[in-house]
Formats: sequence, C-alpha cells, structure tokens
Amino acid sequence: MKLDKTSGSAADTQGATAGQYAVKSASKLLWTLLAMGLIVVYCIAPLIRPHVSIGDTHDDLQAIGCDWALVLVLALVGLVAQKRRARFFGLRAPSWRDFVAMLGVFVVTAVVVIFVTQLPVVQMTISKIRAPNLIAAPFDVRLGLVLSAAICEEFTFRGFVIEQVREWSGSLPVGAGLSLILFVLPHAWLYGFTAALLVPAVLGASLTLLYLWRRNLPVCMVMHAAVDGYSLLLVPALMRAHGG
Repeated sequence: MKLDKTSGSAADTQGATAGQYAVKSASKLLWTLLAMGLIVVYCIAPLIRPHVSIGDTHDDLQAIGCDWALVLVLALVGLVAQKRRARFFGLRAPSWRDFVAMLGVFVVTAVVVIFVTQLPVVQMTISKIRAPNLIAAPFDVRLGLVLSAAICEEFTFRGFVIEQVREWSGSLPVGAGLSLILFVLPHAWLYGFTAALLVPAVLGASLTLLYLWRRNLPVCMVMHAAVDGYSLLLVPALMRAHGG
C-alpha cells in the first residue's frame, strides 16, 4: 500500500511538473507571437506612411525614437516576461576571433556591394535617391541614426527574430530567412521594390551569416555601424568638403 501511495505521489508530481512546463511554453509562445506581430507592424509602417526622407531632422528623430521603443518592448518581452538570459540573444562579450570573423565578412560584403552597385539596373535607382538633405543634416542626428540602426536593428532582426523563431519552429534556417526578409522590407521605402533592394539584402545576408557563424550580437552591431557610418557620416563629409 505504501508503494502505491509513493507511486501515486510521484505520478502526481510529474503531472504537475509537465503541466507547469506546458503553461510556461504556451506563455513564451504567446509573447513571441505578440512580439513578432509588433515587429511586422514596425517593418511595414514605413511603406504606408506619408513620404519621409533621411536628412529631415523630424523624420530622423522619429525613426530613432521608434527604433528604441521597439527594442525596449522586445527586451521586456525577452528578458522579463520570458525570463531569458541575455546570452540567448547573442549578447555576450566578443573575443578577438569574433572580430577577425567580422573583418573577413566586412571585406567580402564590401566587394559584393561594390559589384552590385555597379549594375546598371541598380545604379539607375540609386541615382534617383536625393542626397542634399542628408548632407545638410546635423552630424549628431546622423550619428544617432548610425548607432540606432546598428544597435536596435541587430537586436531586433538578428538577436530576437532568429532566436525566437528558431526555438518556436525548431529550425534555424527558418529563423534566419524570416529575419532577412523582415530586415530588407522596411528599406523598400527608400529604394522601392526595385533591384536596388539588393544592397540592403546583401548587407542583411552578411550580418545574418556573421551572427549564425559567431552567435555574437555585439560584433554584428559593430559591423552594421561601420557600414552605416560610411554612408551617413563619411560620404556626406566628403561631399561637403568637395562642395557636393
């Protein structure tokens, strides 16, 4: 009789544990779905808003605010509601190997981007993008755009989307593919749905591969900042110096 009671108690404990695990899993999935819905809204919002332009201080500050607001919500979801560790999202101290890997990916990406931008169909679209406002924009605003994009977009698309979808779907490629699509989509407000979207697509693919390779988000942020710093800080400075 004692054995039966012990067995029954063990079965009850296992059942309660399984039930608690199921509830926790369902809760995490619900938070993931809500967060992914918010990310989708964030990605399509630029496509349905009135015309905005890089270089307009009001639009730039609004974009920076939206980036950080989204990251704050995602961080609360991941770190507080789902009780995940920062390492789950690739937030860990980088090693020298991570930086070497980043340098290699950066060089390859630069070569590919140069090749892509020389394609006539891409040049035709890029030439229509107006730059005077960008040159006139305050340096601190442009610096804010660089840092905001590097930190917020990498946390959102690489750290959050890839890892959450991987856990939910059980497939890392699915997470990486969805991450890349969501990353490229908002860039359509600038390039349109044209061949010029190959430029952010190449950058997004490179950052995704770097993250999958090293699973380190800070080095992805550094590479993203370097790329955007070239286009938003160095190029305008050179154009201003040459009276462009």
